Amino acid sequence: MSQPVTIELGEGGAHDARALRHAFGCFTTGVTVITTVCEDGRRVGLTANSFTSVSLDPPLALVCVDLTSRSLPILDAAGRFTVNVLHADQQAMARQFVQKDGDRFAGIDTETWGTGVPILPDCMANFECMTHQVFDAGDHRVYVGRVVKLRYDPDHEPLVYLQGRFRRVHVEA
Repeated sequence: MSQPVTIELGEGGAHDARALRHAFGCFTTGVTVITTVCEDGRRVGLTANSFTSVSLDPPLALVCVDLTSRSLPILDAAGRFTVNVLHADQQAMARQFVQKDGDRFAGIDTETWGTGVPILPDCMANFECMTHQVFDAGDHRVYVGRVVKLRYDPDHEPLVYLQGRFRRVHVEA
């Protein structure tokens, strides 16, 4: 059995980033694909596990995107995005939206709703959002979106991410 690790973090970034990553990795998260569209109509998408609800009234949700992401300028300019919550059978889709090169939407038939942002098919949930607030926090940009439309199908097993790996969770009926 392993022993717990305790580390005191220093000021000004003087800390063990690997240990911090391992500690954050102990928190199970869902897996999403964030999608948006460029002014020229190109679709953009990236896999993210930093998604959470913020408020029911008004309906707000947030996602965090690494400041080095190539999608960042497009998300900034678009002013809208969709959070597509994946289920356990969509692990290949999650990996597809992580790839560095090529068309991340290859072989995926998307639909669009009011904002024109791509909506991925058969997800556990889709949240179409208008950007409500954006701010930088450390090495990520936080996008708070006002949810304008949603769809959900809870009859799936969720795809989760824990300790650096995709996992499955058995859900009792």
